[in-house]
Amino acid sequence: MDKIDRLVKWAKDNSAEISSNLQFKEIKPNYYGGISTSADEASIKIPRELVITCDKATNLFKDAYKGSNHIALLKVYLCYLQTQQNFYKPYLDSLPSLQAIDSPYTWSSEDKAYLKGTNLGNSLKDNIASLVEEWWGAVNLIPEEVSKPESHFINLKFYYENKFYTDDDYYSYFNEVDTANWTSFPNYLWVSLILKSRAFPAYIIDPSMPKNEPMLLPVVDLLNHNAKAQVEWGCADGGFFFQGKNSTKGEEVFNNYGQKGNEELLLAYGFAIENNSADSAALKIKIPDSRMQVAENLGIELPSIHDYTNSVVEQASDAKEVFKEGVLFYINQEQIPKSLIQLFQALVQNEWETGFTVRMQLAGLNHLRAAFETKKGLLNLNVPSDSTKHKYIRWYVESQREIFAAAIKIVKRLEKQLLGEYKSDLLSLKSVYKNDIKFQQSLLFLGFSSYELILESEFQDQCWLLWLVRCYNKNHYNEEYLPQWIHDLFVHLRRNTDITTQEVLNFKPIHDAILPDLAKAVPEIYATGDWSVAEFIIAGKLLDLISFTRGKEQECIIVHQTYKID
Repeated sequence: MDKIDRLVKWAKDNSAEISSNLQFKEIKPNYYGGISTSADEASIKIPRELVITCDKATNLFKDAYKGSNHIALLKVYLCYLQTQQNFYKPYLDSLPSLQAIDSPYTWSSEDKAYLKGTNLGNSLKDNIASLVEEWWGAVNLIPEEVSKPESHFINLKFYYENKFYTDDDYYSYFNEVDTANWTSFPNYLWVSLILKSRAFPAYIIDPSMPKNEPMLLPVVDLLNHNAKAQVEWGCADGGFFFQGKNSTKGEEVFNNYGQKGNEELLLAYGFAIENNSADSAALKIKIPDSRMQVAENLGIELPSIHDYTNSVVEQASDAKEVFKEGVLFYINQEQIPKSLIQLFQALVQNEWETGFTVRMQLAGLNHLRAAFETKKGLLNLNVPSDSTKHKYIRWYVESQREIFAAAIKIVKRLEKQLLGEYKSDLLSLKSVYKNDIKFQQSLLFLGFSSYELILESEFQDQCWLLWLVRCYNKNHYNEEYLPQWIHDLFVHLRRNTDITTQEVLNFKPIHDAILPDLAKAVPEIYATGDWSVAEFIIAGKLLDLISFTRGKEQECIIVHQTYKID
């Protein structure tokens, strides 16, 4: 009798009810599942006695159970049961080993390298570190009267040395698991992955249980996942009830754990799905404390703790602790979270702006687009096709690239809409060059006979400085084209800004390289009014406050809007 037969017999001997048309067997090497022998609906009923929940750990931890992380204690409890002759042994023996799960946590450094640039690749080390701390806290709550394995003392060595472990060190460590040492971290990681891949919400059978507490359902978790399967879950006499719809004779009966992207599938199950419609990509944003206050003032709803679903690490209970490490956003090919777009807009708000101004919206979109392009560019597309594992990695990485490419298109579309809507409020250097003929002609003395030459020489920033100071001095020219609103903002900023010595040192070379020759060649512009280094400094500050840079060319565009100045 193999392990699956023993499991099914144990379950039935303990009042589990499995419909007669449902048979469990090895469908292909190391792949077990349920097969329907008729077109009737397949069902399973698991009594409460067979369900493993967090409260089972009270037998081992007793008083330590109160006020502790129940899920962490359940993991240690399951590690303990694995080495004992106990009621659940037929079930525990049926579970795949750590090596059989083949999670990226246990991969070689060569295989992990293919995940470079992905959220999964970036988070593996941090996730392991968090899980180690969780494990260490839990094993230290084991009561003295519980006999620990002889090799328990080795755990202390690992705990203090793992911070210096390389990927190769972890690979060796995870592939030399001492199963007899049930308090070891590899065993704890194994249980963590079992819970991640097989657990159900415990509140299904007991509404009084916290929403984040898991339960394990022997036999039911033999059914493999299919996001299209029609199933019914429920509580039956304090236990769990499963029913699969639309069974086909001779076909596999699936469960449906909901939409799972390739990141979660790889991490918890060791496989991926090609063209997975449930795939998502992650963007982690670290928010300075000052910007966090801006986000709150703007009413941006950042993701809550429960939105973090793609990690086997239990999430911190304090939102501030999570946000301290960065806010994690998930995007897919269809949409970008509104809060992510708003956050990037909040990050560029300046002291003259309130609410979501046009400049903030456009600047935020361009920064978000750049972030997506950076993430896309970091992905490693040189994944070989020489193994099933590498095939899964390639599917995952290609999907990530497609998601970021789609997100870039969405941002471009949103930007195009804004540019069209507010066209009359936007001022580019090209339009300045075209419409301010006197300014255009003055640039001939610097060797610029066309706008294209300005671009080729990367002289745009200097042109903006010159033109903004020209706007400041507009009263000396009596020219209508120079915007009054720019003049007024410049005057305000000049009056209320203290200029530092360092700023003078930064701008003086620029000023001295341009202004003296222009003042001699075109005195009616550059020798009229105020053209000191201080004006150049103010022009630079003003440009930052009223403009945004667009696209790969980093084109600077000024935005005419209401600026709140005192």
